[in-house]
Amino acid sequence: MAVRKTGRKGRRAPGRRIGAEVPIVDAMHQIWLAGMGALSRVQKEGPRAFETLIVDGAEFIGQGRVAAEKILREAIATVQSTVDERMKTTRDQAAETWEGLEKLFQGRVQRVLHQAGVPTATEIRALSKRVDHLNASVEQLARARRATPRRRAVKRTAPPPAAAA
Repeated sequence: MAVRKTGRKGRRAPGRRIGAEVPIVDAMHQIWLAGMGALSRVQKEGPRAFETLIVDGAEFIGQGRVAAEKILREAIATVQSTVDERMKTTRDQAAETWEGLEKLFQGRVQRVLHQAGVPTATEIRALSKRVDHLNASVEQLARARRATPRRRAVKRTAPPPAAAA
């Protein structure tokens, strides 16, 4: 095979890399030689090279699968944490809204009951305390009354009639 001269660089050395200074014909020639070298290697190594390629391919797919599973796990974890965060925020907002509605409803019911003359729980508690206090006072008076002896009532007789003078 003949080697071409290229400009002022002189003869091209075999194995020189393709670069910007290498003309397109030389680049195509190098690609053709690489293909021929691969074909020669396959003919020499035969089935052993085929088995090696199968093992290499399986390893490559396995590595890709592991990497894909890792990325998928990370994505699922990220989505799960985002969903959990949003669910918590939504639950908190719902609880606040529910409490607000509950307070509003209780306030309106109390207002209606007050307008109808129904006493509030606070008023009933105060009244119960007063009744308890009054009961204690009545019991104290009753004990004091039982403790003091009774005087017998003296019968008064009618005064004698006055003499006529």
